[in-house]
Amino acid sequence: MRTLRVGLIGAGALGALHAENLAAVPDCRFSAVAADHFSDGALAAMRSARAAALDVADIFDPECLDAVIIATPTDTHADYAVRAIDAGLAVFCEKPLARTSAEARAIRDRAAAREAKVAVGHVVRYFPEYAAAHDLVRDGGVGRPSMARLARLNSAPGGAGSWYGDTARSGGVLLDMAIHDVDWSLWTFGPVRRVYAVASEDDEGQVVALTLRHESGSVTYIDASWRDDAFSTRLEIAGTEGLYRAGASGSAGFASVTRAAASYLPPRADAPTHDDPYVLELSAAIDWFRGGPPPRATVADACDALAVIEAAQRSIDSGRPVACTEVAS
Repeated sequence: MRTLRVGLIGAGALGALHAENLAAVPDCRFSAVAADHFSDGALAAMRSARAAALDVADIFDPECLDAVIIATPTDTHADYAVRAIDAGLAVFCEKPLARTSAEARAIRDRAAAREAKVAVGHVVRYFPEYAAAHDLVRDGGVGRPSMARLARLNSAPGGAGSWYGDTARSGGVLLDMAIHDVDWSLWTFGPVRRVYAVASEDDEGQVVALTLRHESGSVTYIDASWRDDAFSTRLEIAGTEGLYRAGASGSAGFASVTRAAASYLPPRADAPTHDDPYVLELSAAIDWFRGGPPPRATVADACDALAVIEAAQRSIDSGRPVACTEVAS
């Protein structure tokens, strides 16, 4: 089987993570990278793989590459994804798929028209405690699920002037953090009927709280914060026949991340391992590009998550519950 040639767009913290993880994916070669700046981790991975540095305009070349990983600021995802699709390349795009649900739908529709494969980095589906909770619910392990509480708390990402701090570009904590738990909730409890959300922001950071009413009758409460001193997650599911609780996963490499940390990503092992959630999601995408089964998060799933996020933003702006049907699909 021919080695899949993979290019990387973006070489910051997430770009470096994916570049390093490509070494743990079989029959795959990190061949090229295009970026405005290069983190130390990305440079080390480039040197190890002997990957070429290209201009962005030159990386969409099916003669040199088979697939690209997009790990750039959120507001650039749509442009790069469409250019890759039009070039005939498979795409792994970091979450969120796009800055807006309209852009995400455009990617989805372009991929369908071109019969292109687009995988999305909703990595929480690969974290062991979240995957176990999903399976438990789907197998009836808690009976009929009535309520779930999820929290994802961290310090604000980046330093002064970071693009994350520009909500017009990043979507803020709602799009960058809460979307993880929105996606998992959709995966586990099914479509959302309506959303109510509130938000607060001060010099210490942003926080949001969402209440999702699923069509199944389940209710999900989600808290997300860029106002904490350390990274942490919580998950609790209550059903008619049981209760499931989980905190941060040691197997996923979670540990305290202070405001002084260079990256707000959870610390990881010194070298990527095959059971690392980030390696698992990338391996699943690469396998799909080769003709294997689809990964856990599809482009349609990513569109659904963005629609819920936009309903939440409308709820924050209006102070009322918002039906997801108000966001075009």
